[in-house]
Amino acid sequence: MAVSLISPYVAADEEKISVACELLAESGHRISQTTLERLCRANGVPITKIGRANAASWTQMLKLHRGWVHSRIGD
Repeated sequence: MAVSLISPYVAADEEKISVACELLAESGHRISQTTLERLCRANGVPITKIGRANAASWTQMLKLHRGWVHSRIGD
């Protein structure tokens, strides 16, 4: 039987920021990796390292992207 380890330091839905940018581009509102990282830092979203890549909570990045898009289109 496999045992999953639960770490309080890692988001349950953590995704690499570069992968998140690729997925968010499919929405029609492309965002750069540096912009998404900057949004995460400015809003207190913890950024961790997976190998050499930065990662953050997918849910939080979705919310940040939504706010970023709305601020750009004036909604």
